[in-house]
Amino acid sequence: MHNNNLINFIDEITKILSTTSDLNKTLTSVMRKIKTFTGAETWSLLITDDLFFKTIALKKSMNIKNFRYETGTGLTGWVLRKGVPILVRNVSKDKRFNKNADGFHKLKVKSLICAPLKVNDGLVGILRLVNKRQENSFSDTDLKLLVNVSHNINMMFKQAFLYKKIDEIAVTDDLTGLYNVRFLNRSIEIEIERSLRYGSLFSLIFLDIDNLKKVNEKFGHLTGSKVLIETARLLQDNLRKVDVTIRYGGDEFVIVLPQTPQEGGFLVAERLRKIIEKNLFLKKEKNPLKITASFGVASFPDNANNKEALLRLADKAMFRGKFSTKNVVFAAK
Repeated sequence: MHNNNLINFIDEITKILSTTSDLNKTLTSVMRKIKTFTGAETWSLLITDDLFFKTIALKKSMNIKNFRYETGTGLTGWVLRKGVPILVRNVSKDKRFNKNADGFHKLKVKSLICAPLKVNDGLVGILRLVNKRQENSFSDTDLKLLVNVSHNINMMFKQAFLYKKIDEIAVTDDLTGLYNVRFLNRSIEIEIERSLRYGSLFSLIFLDIDNLKKVNEKFGHLTGSKVLIETARLLQDNLRKVDVTIRYGGDEFVIVLPQTPQEGGFLVAERLRKIIEKNLFLKKEKNPLKITASFGVASFPDNANNKEALLRLADKAMFRGKFSTKNVVFAAK
């Protein structure tokens, strides 16, 4: 196994894990990659905590199924009981092997690698590679690769679980339907964790609607609320599905942009600024309005290395525009 091939493989896996938002598609893509790279005949995920996988909405398939045997049954059961990976070069010589528990459809199992999947110290599943195609058995390097990939998949499942649990609590703003500050804090923490693990960047946009106080004073708070609702819709309609839009409070919004450096965040903010500037708000109302907004952009880890500093710098950049020309985008210094 050449080092360059290994490096390219790891780069591909990291890219899939850090850029694909569909959990089922990501897992399948990653496991197909490692199956091809190791020369395995097939792969499987045996689910040992069905409730966990129902929570994160992972779909079952030919390769993903429940482990229906007692904890100690077969090599798979041994991994479940011990919580450690295992490499068996010849299952016919291992007394722990159980054809029913360790089998894969009608395939004759000859060699096997198993790696446990753990989330929050609980074992939720077992990843397996079955049979080496061109060689007699798997190698120690193959085992290390599967274990490394299992750690990354653990992280992916943990993040999916956190987002699902967050969805179960009150995390939406009653007026706009956007996420609220409670969700913002967890979103940033998850993106920081992803960044530290995969070396990816993400950006934060603060935006403040210019002169909304004057709108409230002239036309009433109901009109001001309608402006906020329409702004929220504009933001959602012009951002990616993976971007997180939050009503920060009052006339402020925050946007979390995964996989986006500061330069990209600035371009997104400038595009949104122009969309808001060109939009005619409340055009079906008695008093249609033209509104502008001021933006601030900061990036992790280029501008800040923790959540508090990132929020502060993006907010500060936004206020530079707010108290100068308005209707402008500033990047954090």
